[in-house]
Amino acid sequence: MCTLIRTEGSNPSLSANFDWLLKENMNKVILYIAASLDLFIADKQGSVDWLPQPENAAEDTEDLFGFKALMQRIGLIVMGSHSYQQILGFGEWAWLDKQTYVFTSQNLSTELPCVTFVRDKPTAFMETIKLTKPNTDIWLLGGAELAHSFAHDNLIDEVILTVIPVNLGDGIKLKLDWNDFTLDSEKPCVDGMVQRTYRRKNDND
Repeated sequence: MCTLIRTEGSNPSLSANFDWLLKENMNKVILYIAASLDLFIADKQGSVDWLPQPENAAEDTEDLFGFKALMQRIGLIVMGSHSYQQILGFGEWAWLDKQTYVFTSQNLSTELPCVTFVRDKPTAFMETIKLTKPNTDIWLLGGAELAHSFAHDNLIDEVILTVIPVNLGDGIKLKLDWNDFTLDSEKPCVDGMVQRTYRRKNDND
């Protein structure tokens, strides 16, 4: 199945109502992602093979890193096309119960009914989501370019960042303006990994 949505262009009703929707329909965008100490999310080849597996196999790592809690919070997943194609290479699609939107300029196709391809800019996309799926939280999976685009438009409400104790020195960097966020919490995980939760600053911060 190949589905492509596009909402760019003039739509007075969307534009007029968007400010009101921002207040009434709370769709939180959560960037849940891992990065090295020097804030690279992938190496020079775009690979994430450098990400470690916790040594203590007895630990429920999904609980340890808050992934189960994230899955209970969110109803939608958004990602870039490189992340999508990379995940396809890992095996069976893991989130059949979550509608996934893949931002791409390519002509991609899929047999997955839960995957929709998007050519919108992030703001236009969020206008549509606030109309069609209000009060549904969203996992922004990546990659770096899409995260930067969402952050540039002030669309990321929360960042859950797992920091891996390694410096890559080069690769694909997570480019966020951290001055736009405030650190809410920090917790140790395993093997020197730390998870930090940030929230977007508001006018009172």
